[in-house]
Amino acid sequence: MPNLGLMTNVEVLHKFVTVQGKTVVDVGCGDMTFSKIVAAAGAQVLAIDPDPVQAEKNRTAVSTPNITFAESGADSIPAADQSVDGIFFSYSLHHIPKQLYSEIFEEAIRVLRPDGFIYVIEPTDCPLNQVMMLFHDEEAERSAAQSALHSIAKPRFESAEEVDYHSLRQFQSFDDFADHFASRSFNTLYSEADVRSDDVRKLFEEFGAPDYEFTAPKRVMVLKQVKPTPQ
Repeated sequence: MPNLGLMTNVEVLHKFVTVQGKTVVDVGCGDMTFSKIVAAAGAQVLAIDPDPVQAEKNRTAVSTPNITFAESGADSIPAADQSVDGIFFSYSLHHIPKQLYSEIFEEAIRVLRPDGFIYVIEPTDCPLNQVMMLFHDEEAERSAAQSALHSIAKPRFESAEEVDYHSLRQFQSFDDFADHFASRSFNTLYSEADVRSDDVRKLFEEFGAPDYEFTAPKRVMVLKQVKPTPQ
C-alpha cells in the first residue's frame, strides 16, 4: 500500500478530494475539529454526532462559518436523498457497532449524489496506541471497521484509493495526555483511574520522554462515484 510519509490531514484531504463549494457530512464529528478543517477549505459541512454530552458542547460552542451541527447518528443522517457531495468518517468509523455497518453505508449512499464520495480516516498501530491499549483496546473494532470498508462499502463504488501516512502528536506531559483521554464522554468502557494508572504512566514515559512527541500513523480510504443500484 502506498505510504505518503509525514503529511497533515489537510494535505491529504486536498490530494484526494475537492471540497470547495461542496456540501458534505462529517459523521461522528466529536468536537468538530475535522469539520472546521473541511469548512475552512470551502465546504458547507453538516457535522453530526450521537453523543448527547458532546452534542450539548457543540450546540453551545461559538458558531463556525459553514458548519451546521445536528445530534444524530450515522444510521439516520438528517439530509435528503442524493443531496450530499461527500461523507467523512474522521476517526469515527470504528466507534460504530459492527452490526450497524450495512445500515450506515446504505444510509450514506442514500444521501450521496451519484458522483459523491466517502472519505474515511482510521488510526493504525503505533507506540501511542500501545499505551492506550492498556486502558482501551480498540484493535478488534478497528479491524472490523477496515473489514466492513472493504467488504460492504467498497463494492458499491466505481473507484477506491487507499493510502497510509503519518502526522506528529505531542503532549506537554503525562497529565496532558491523561486529561485528554479521560475527558472523552463517548468512551464509557474505562475510567479516569484506568487512564492514570501506574502502568499507563510508565509506558507513556518509556515511549514518549523527554519531548512526548509521538508518530501518529493513519490510513485513508476514498471511495468515489456510487454504482447504480441493479434493477
